Amino acid sequence: MYDLDKLAVAEVVQTERAARDQGQWARMAACFHPDSVVSISWIETSGAGFVAASEKAFASGMRHLHQMAPTLVTLNGDRALAESGAAILLGGRIGGVEVMVTSHARMHARVERRDGAWKIVRLGAVYFEDALAARIPGETPVLDAARLAGYRPSLRFLSYLLEEGGKTPRADLAGIDRPDLVEAMLSAEQGWLTER
Repeated sequence: MYDLDKLAVAEVVQTERAARDQGQWARMAACFHPDSVVSISWIETSGAGFVAASEKAFASGMRHLHQMAPTLVTLNGDRALAESGAAILLGGRIGGVEVMVTSHARMHARVERRDGAWKIVRLGAVYFEDALAARIPGETPVLDAARLAGYRPSLRFLSYLLEEGGKTPRADLAGIDRPDLVEAMLSAEQGWLTER
């Protein structure tokens, strides 16, 4: 038997990512509560701030696309934790060479029902690994080895490309190379789910 609340939580999480990928800003904004927080690779801000920053990036040509796995939901009354595996695709240029970064992560969302509507109150991620490839066979991007070595292994190419695009990559994010940060994040998620 299907749990309608779990389906509603999964729907809002998947809708937020799909709307962002397609530039549907009102649809994306409707997925967040007003006091929400988004903390991912290139930004920490409110849900509304994230929508505005995403729209600005989209208009400038920066696209993050997401291949989403099914969403797993843990319910506790009017609160839920939602986890979705994701491959994050980011195109750009390095030294004039067109490239694509694929970043493998697990999206984590806190979702809360208020006035009968499930919406996101926090969105974050755990980063696993990433890879970079030239979009045109035979071309080779030249990377600064010292700069690359300064990034976290779990999101080094994503960080490199974000910085190429004028964004400031973050070193404080949960990733498999920092199990302490993963444990702290998951503990905070569980604490939020069960607090009264």
